[in-house]
Amino acid sequence: MTYTPMIGRPGLVGWQILQNTMETQRAAFNNTPGITREAAYFTDTIGSIGSAEDLVGNRRLLSVALTAFGMEEEIDSKYLVRRLIEEGTAGDDALANKLNDSRFVALADAFDFEPVISRKTQEEGFAEAILGRYEDRVRANLAQTLAEPDYVADPDYAALFAAQVEENLEISRAYFTEKIGLISSAEELLLDPELRQIATTAFELGDRANSTTVLRRALEENPAEPNALSNVLKDDNLRAFATAFAFYDTKTSTVLQTDSFASNITEQFRWQRFEDAVSEVDQAIGTALKFQRSVPELAANDLSETAKWYNVLGSTMMREVFETALSLPDGFSQIDLDKQVEVISDKARQRFGIETFSDLEDPKTLNGIVQSYLLQEQISQTGAYGSQQIALSLLGTIRYDRNRA
Repeated sequence: MTYTPMIGRPGLVGWQILQNTMETQRAAFNNTPGITREAAYFTDTIGSIGSAEDLVGNRRLLSVALTAFGMEEEIDSKYLVRRLIEEGTAGDDALANKLNDSRFVALADAFDFEPVISRKTQEEGFAEAILGRYEDRVRANLAQTLAEPDYVADPDYAALFAAQVEENLEISRAYFTEKIGLISSAEELLLDPELRQIATTAFELGDRANSTTVLRRALEENPAEPNALSNVLKDDNLRAFATAFAFYDTKTSTVLQTDSFASNITEQFRWQRFEDAVSEVDQAIGTALKFQRSVPELAANDLSETAKWYNVLGSTMMREVFETALSLPDGFSQIDLDKQVEVISDKARQRFGIETFSDLEDPKTLNGIVQSYLLQEQISQTGAYGSQQIALSLLGTIRYDRNRA
């Protein structure tokens, strides 16, 4: 079963219908068997892929991946895709950086097979667990101290002392939270006096807190092993300390094995398939929809202004929208590329007030270009039959929409 997007009418009217019903139409489209099946396969399988070669060797996975980046036409270009991914984007001479196509850059950035070593100290909630133990211990010691006769006899000093302890706890909390995720070994932990003090206090290690040799060996040996130092010393606190930090247990993975990777790619896949389905109903509205989603992503990129315009000119879809919206002549693409950048950026500034490419992150600016594109497309389809009258009518609709917005 397939789902055909409902547009109703061509041009600006159809565009408005689509915008008003986007959420429900996309939900219906995403629930069709074909989309659901391919997204599920990608989610279940992508974590087992360890290289660009593996990816291009699995046509079904590759299809989802390329579709997500609007590159489905490259499904048989295995050498190109493999080279894009393997070279990445770090080097100026990387293929993705040479082709002036933001799709290639995005693909190469996303599919990073560089191994990443993760440790327990980097897990979500790790800092909070240690800090909870530490703060409980410090406050227990504070309560004992405040119960001493000298503090009971001087409540003002006791209150001042308690306030100072609480302030120090806040400072320690901020420091530990910020730094612990950067610690990759027992040695690094023990070399930081503040982190070491928090960790050893949290596990009530007493005199052992002063022995770097004992602490390091305990942290590096798995308490599950009978000969681990914490077991030899029969020290439950030391065993809990070693288990909590678990520097003996590291995991090597790639970004492809994270839950967020699969969900991000499949969401882009669904969007691309929906845009393709819209294009089958109305080519111009489908192009406008792709433009609406793609341009803000390019605008937010840290590329230079010139590089962004080069990307526009390198994209068939973006070039078409801009050239049509700006009423550029048919031979525009034949002039020198640097001159094209100069002309198109200047025309965009004059017509739509685009001073910098980042202005295209503004929905109003973006919508102005889309409306102009669809207007020009609709006029071109009418031929000589009352094009001026239709143009005036549609312009009135645009003004009405803007005022209402």
